[in-house]
Amino acid sequence: MGELTSSVATNLTSSVSVGTLREQLNVAWEEIKTLRRTVAHQARLLENLASETHPAAPSVNCVYWLFAETRRHERSWHLHWQRLQPSLRGLGTIPAPEVTPLVWNRHVVARRQEEQRGGGTPSDITLNTELARLKAMLEWAVENRMIDFNPLRAAKRIKTRDQRETRLSPDDIDRLLIEAESLRDHRLAEEDDDGARSKLLQASALCWFDSMMRVSEARHIKWSMIQPNGDYRIPRDHTKTDAGERTVTLTARTLEAIKAIPVHPTSDYVFTNPNTGKLLSYHTLRRWFRWTCERARMDAKAAPRDKRIVIHHVRHAGATAADAAGVRAGALSTVLGHSDSRATARYIHRDGVESAHHVASAMERKPPRRAKK
Repeated sequence: MGELTSSVATNLTSSVSVGTLREQLNVAWEEIKTLRRTVAHQARLLENLASETHPAAPSVNCVYWLFAETRRHERSWHLHWQRLQPSLRGLGTIPAPEVTPLVWNRHVVARRQEEQRGGGTPSDITLNTELARLKAMLEWAVENRMIDFNPLRAAKRIKTRDQRETRLSPDDIDRLLIEAESLRDHRLAEEDDDGARSKLLQASALCWFDSMMRVSEARHIKWSMIQPNGDYRIPRDHTKTDAGERTVTLTARTLEAIKAIPVHPTSDYVFTNPNTGKLLSYHTLRRWFRWTCERARMDAKAAPRDKRIVIHHVRHAGATAADAAGVRAGALSTVLGHSDSRATARYIHRDGVESAHHVASAMERKPPRRAKK
């Protein structure tokens, strides 16, 4: 009897275990079918999201390589090269048709974290310029049938203000020139320094203010091209716009400051390194200028949005002083090298009260005479 009972118990246990195993297998099979459906669904989604770019589409670096070969001869190529480099670092390996506005916005976020050579992060104006340069390069690729369309055509610029608000008076420029006399080469003893740096900076500042020359234009002044009456013809290669060559007249005090600069025997350039005779770089002049501004506490004159004084403010100050002196708008545009009068208008900073008084004095008339009976 005991053996029968034990065999029955064994059969019941085995039947229960088999039933449990079948249930587990059924559950596992349902899970497998659900997983298969999920995988198939994901595969269909990936097919729809797959890139439509042809595998042989050129990358941004490839487009730049061909673009550079056709533009290196242009006098403004350095400006293009300078503004394209950040885009090539961040987007160079991406196929050109995939550089969409979304990709550009991600690149802008990364660019805002980068530190510039002079300190700080890139401004909105710099990012807009980089976008314009990259758009122009991609348009060139479309024209040459490298890509079918420009993916950045719909990308929008960052809204910025395009006019500097700082207004420097002639007295501020005079104070800057006085402080520039303290500029010295600290590597030399005080008795060994001939003051060449201060003379170079003073002459440069007068070219920027009195003649309203750009930094690159003033840097490339040559002794042989200065006429006895102060006329200087700026070559086309050193101008920024397509207005062509133009003539500026150096004022008497500018000529006097230039004559105080020692002539280097191996160079025809005025603004050269006294020791090597090489042309002074923009960064060197900017460093000297910023040292002088900090010593003269000129940054207190800067508008809140401008933050600090830069070299270009001196050119603006010259245009504003010329306008206040009654210089014709057409003559001012010619001297500044502007082909559009709207660009000249951004250089002139007029005070609202002074403008109102000037207009009132010009419109002031004597009372009409009464007719004699």
